[in-house]
Amino acid sequence: MARPAFFYGWIIVAFTFALQFVAMGLSYYAFGVYLKPMTEVLNADRFDVALTLSFQSVFVALLSPMAGRFFVRYDIRWLLTLGTASLTAGFLLLSQITALWQLYLLYGGLVGIGMVLLGTIPSNMLLANWFALRRGTAMGISQFGITISATVLVPVVTWLLLAYGWRVSFVVCGIAAAVVLLPAIWLCTVRRPEDVGLHPDGRDTPLAPEAFAAVDWTFVKAIADRDFWLIALTMGPCFMGIASVVLAMPSHATDLGLTAMQASTVVAVTTFMGALAKPTFGVLADYFNQRMVVASAILLQAAGVAVLLFATDQLSLSAGGFLFGLGYGGMAPLWSVLIAERFGRAAFASAMGAMMPMIMPFNIVGLPLATFIFDTTGTYLPVFYVHLAGYLVALAAIFLLRAERQPQIA
Repeated sequence: MARPAFFYGWIIVAFTFALQFVAMGLSYYAFGVYLKPMTEVLNADRFDVALTLSFQSVFVALLSPMAGRFFVRYDIRWLLTLGTASLTAGFLLLSQITALWQLYLLYGGLVGIGMVLLGTIPSNMLLANWFALRRGTAMGISQFGITISATVLVPVVTWLLLAYGWRVSFVVCGIAAAVVLLPAIWLCTVRRPEDVGLHPDGRDTPLAPEAFAAVDWTFVKAIADRDFWLIALTMGPCFMGIASVVLAMPSHATDLGLTAMQASTVVAVTTFMGALAKPTFGVLADYFNQRMVVASAILLQAAGVAVLLFATDQLSLSAGGFLFGLGYGGMAPLWSVLIAERFGRAAFASAMGAMMPMIMPFNIVGLPLATFIFDTTGTYLPVFYVHLAGYLVALAAIFLLRAERQPQIA
């Protein structure tokens, strides 16, 4: 049978791009826009409101091992539909909140379910199934959707909030998620290329069997494995930096005297560079030593934080955001590539799900640490030094990982 002129795997890339754009943009990046308004509406300080993402991180981490195994065993379309329903319902109900505990329950819990069922686990499982030699490239392009969502959605949500209020903003976001995602889920989702008579990367012949044991990874198994710990210690400090730097940026910038829209522009610069970094580092991971590629991303992130220590105006904040974004943007696809390469595509979803609780502590402390330091000292600057120390841990972990150079693409 002749090879199709167009490989359907690239439809999967586009679909997972849209999936992560909506799910991660609304459930994660948009929260920074609501941080200050929620302190006023709910009569709480920034630390209390920021705890919402900590509750979300805990919930996501606890649910992820089970979700990873569900995606291996059950119909992916119905799981994605459930995730969309949860995300939409969460935002619609958020428009009616009057107390802090309701923010925790809805944004941390119900929106968190949508984040798990629509986010990195199903998207990267699909990509790991459809691509092998071009896996880094595919994951980088797809995960461009995560960061570009902040570039697009942070200004859009900011505009909605300023023009129509936070209640209308929540309603519009919830309805838009359902309108965009539900048709795409039922039209585009195909679990594996073999399900439609194709092979990974659009090859004429199947790949050789992977040299991996068919492990159904659980959290208990993961914590006994050295490579799980090293990957978690590499990615954890970097994800911690993303949580506190990107999400605290609107507040930090306005504290320095910038307007809300100027602050959103700084965030847009940061996240736009992060978006460009995803396909860039994904391609690099297909051709070069993975440890060196990851190390370069960590160093760029550290350089950006160093600049932010001294930034006082829109230009210097944007310069720090430029470097930081370029570094942090590469971490998500590189994390997925490392998991796929170390544990195989058959075990990918359960392996990523099992690793989530190991990443959880870093995600928990990111934004609350930044807001706690702000409430204590009146500035976000000391937390930047904490991140610089974390990057040293990440560099040590990646060089201890037994990562092999990926095969060159012909």
